[in-house]
Amino acid sequence: MEEENNVSMNSVITIFRREQLCRITSGAVSTIAPITHVSFGIGGTNANGDPIRPSETQKALNNQIAIYPISSITYPHEPNTVARYNVTIPAADLPGARISEAGLVDADGNLHAIQNFYDKGKDPGVPFSFAFDDKF
Repeated sequence: MEEENNVSMNSVITIFRREQLCRITSGAVSTIAPITHVSFGIGGTNANGDPIRPSETQKALNNQIAIYPISSITYPHEPNTVARYNVTIPAADLPGARISEAGLVDADGNLHAIQNFYDKGKDPGVPFSFAFDDKF
């Protein structure tokens, strides 16, 4: 699938986030809530199991099943135009879940970005590490 502006067709920045970035860079506000969590869901694929394109107007994942705090943030590329949010789902959580969507959530609970992907099974008793690349 073709990519637009270095962002996958299965990943979007929400309108809410674009409004927040516009307001802070234009000086209309002096702060915005930081990204603090990654939400996970099972509604990111179609009946054939292929990832669906999320909508920039979404305010939630299609079928959220859990949300976890971010454990670390790195900036893996020079120049620093990608923030990598790392999160680990604990070994005891979500056994057997078929995770296919993830979202960046701020400290106020607002959804900022969504990624849909092929199902990733969560094995019982095994932690699940996930990295969400936020590209600017």
